[in-house]
Amino acid sequence: MATDPKKKVQQKVKTQAKRQVKKAAKKNPVGFLIALIVIVVIVAIALVVMYFTVPSFKSTINDIISPSSSSTNNGSNNSGGNGSGTNQGSDNSGNNEDFKAGNITAADLVLGEDELKVHFIDIGQGDCIYIQFPDGKDMLIDCGYRDASNTLATGIKDSVKDYLLALITDNELTYLMLTHGDQDHVSCMDEVFDLFQVDNIYMPNILAAPSNAKLQAQIADLPEEKLALFKDPNTLTTKVYAEFFIKALSEPNCNIYLNVDENNTSNSIVIHDEQNTYNLTFYCMTEQGWNENTLKNEWEKNEISPVGILEYKNKRIVFTGDSNKNNEPEIAERIGHIDCDVLKVAHHGAAESSLQVFLDAITCEYAVFCCGTGNTYGHPRQAAIDRMSDYTALFRTDLNGNIILTISPEGELIFKVERDATQEQERTGPK
Repeated sequence: MATDPKKKVQQKVKTQAKRQVKKAAKKNPVGFLIALIVIVVIVAIALVVMYFTVPSFKSTINDIISPSSSSTNNGSNNSGGNGSGTNQGSDNSGNNEDFKAGNITAADLVLGEDELKVHFIDIGQGDCIYIQFPDGKDMLIDCGYRDASNTLATGIKDSVKDYLLALITDNELTYLMLTHGDQDHVSCMDEVFDLFQVDNIYMPNILAAPSNAKLQAQIADLPEEKLALFKDPNTLTTKVYAEFFIKALSEPNCNIYLNVDENNTSNSIVIHDEQNTYNLTFYCMTEQGWNENTLKNEWEKNEISPVGILEYKNKRIVFTGDSNKNNEPEIAERIGHIDCDVLKVAHHGAAESSLQVFLDAITCEYAVFCCGTGNTYGHPRQAAIDRMSDYTALFRTDLNGNIILTISPEGELIFKVERDATQEQERTGPK
């Protein structure tokens, strides 16, 4: 049987200590004091040796020195922040010192100094993403959902409304982005304008053309200079897009910008602070793309979604809307290759979104799926999940509820979730 290295070191320390005591006892008190000092030195050396050679001893010392750090990074001893997901991530790619996890508390809604936070809000089958920038500005990307039976829900869920009101305490929203006109992205947008003053709106280059006579009259009464911004001949006829369109163009003291890039070498939407400490660049459909798109099918309606890359403290988060097989190859070509960290998975994890060519262009480590519990679309699909098999950890709003990602002042990624789920659960979806 192999000798326990810990016991071996302890025995050696005891033997050496006894020898020094015997020698000191035969001499004067000064010599005895020197012997005690020698013993202390020997013990210290032994402890150092044990720290670097006996893993269990090292772990115990680390727990004593920094218990919060140890429990945060060891999901098996912490029920928080997809703790089991953290363990699974370790199985996939080893310990990542830039990653931490833990459960959501009220304090997590407050932006700390030099922090940046992204809230993937559990709105059901849909997208609702809120960003807190370190300079105090903020942004909402999409706000719409369907319930579990695939029925379009009216108004923001009370839980989501309360969450947004807890986050936006000054009743002012700096930026609002609508990626495209699908109901699970836009259906609750009109109520956002009732809750908050919106300063800047980024929206599709699409006029609303509802069949409802009352809504038609309201659109006709909108300012002509704002209606003239929309050059594309295609229109959307849904009631929910018309309600958003009317509220957006009626918002006082608000700037309207369209999600259109002049060409594939330009970016018309770039958001940053004065010191460029953070930068959010959107890759929008080009003018040529808008001219060619007819909005005649779901793929064309989804492909107008801009892809945004948010950079802060050398970390990058990718936002995708419902981008898909139509536009992802072109965006990948425009990007070239950017080493990123976190992906908001496109189209809720649809099989024909988050293609490998796109994933190769952004090379992330973590992924977040915004999808509803028991949704009839079967999102996220196993095919999309499997393309992220080498990711450190996956998160899903249907399993985890609200998900908060914080980039700390030191550039650390910290995920926190409402509900835990194992990585086996996170990585399992319909075929």
